[in-house]
Amino acid sequence: MSSDVATRAFVKAEIETLRVDTRAFVKAEIDAFRTETNTRFERIEADVHQLKADVHQLKADVRELKTDVGEIKITMGEMQVTMRQIEVRARNGKLKNPTARIRPIPIFIQGRGAQEPDPAYFPKYANQLYGLRKPQDKRDYQMLAYLSTFYDIQQEAADASESGENVPVDPDRAVELLEEILGLDEDNFVEFRTRAQRFAHQGPAAAEKRDRPATGSSGEQPQLHRRRLQSPSDGSTVPFTKTPSRAYDGSPTVPFTETPSRAAPERLSNIRTVAALPRRPSTTIPDSEETASS
Repeated sequence: MSSDVATRAFVKAEIETLRVDTRAFVKAEIDAFRTETNTRFERIEADVHQLKADVHQLKADVRELKTDVGEIKITMGEMQVTMRQIEVRARNGKLKNPTARIRPIPIFIQGRGAQEPDPAYFPKYANQLYGLRKPQDKRDYQMLAYLSTFYDIQQEAADASESGENVPVDPDRAVELLEEILGLDEDNFVEFRTRAQRFAHQGPAAAEKRDRPATGSSGEQPQLHRRRLQSPSDGSTVPFTKTPSRAYDGSPTVPFTETPSRAAPERLSNIRTVAALPRRPSTTIPDSEETASS
């Protein structure tokens, strides 16, 4: 029995030792795995933080790029409007007829782009614009106020004789500023009116002088003749028209199929030469001779 007891005790001790070693080994492995896992997670967290930082930086770069693109678009829009303004001013500056249509000057509004004034409150002609110096009715005052607001000239065109917030614009000053903005030159219209009045006074006399035929050396007025083809044999005339009359029986008979033109002087000279040939006298056979011959 003593041997059985010793054996059991030995087995029990071995089992206990194995249990302790197993626990120690498992604990060590678990600790090592935990340490390695924590290290990996820390690295992952570090990578995630770095990725987040990169994403934030990328977002900032994208926002900055969008801002730059927006500024570029605004700049391009302003440049286009500026070029359009230069073009329209140049065209308006060449206007001389006060009844010619004025082209509106566009302006650039950020967020809205190029804007043109409302056609209902924009003067169509120079006479209408310069007429705003002395507004006649409510519509003229509304047009003047609208243009002053649209082109932002309220302060410059404000009436210096009044003070306050809602100061009305001075019509003369407002029209002067609008003329400068639109590129108009009033001297051109004044010169045009002056020339028109001068031609209006000189027109009838000049027309009468042009219509009056020149007199010869003897004081007699020469007779004006239409251009005709003449036959020198009997003085008969042939109208110089596109198609000759069928009643004309002059000889030789030449079909007149072509119309002489300025571009073909040789054809014209040939036609004149043929028409200038002497007419062949017509022969009449007496009745007696006809009977004898029969």
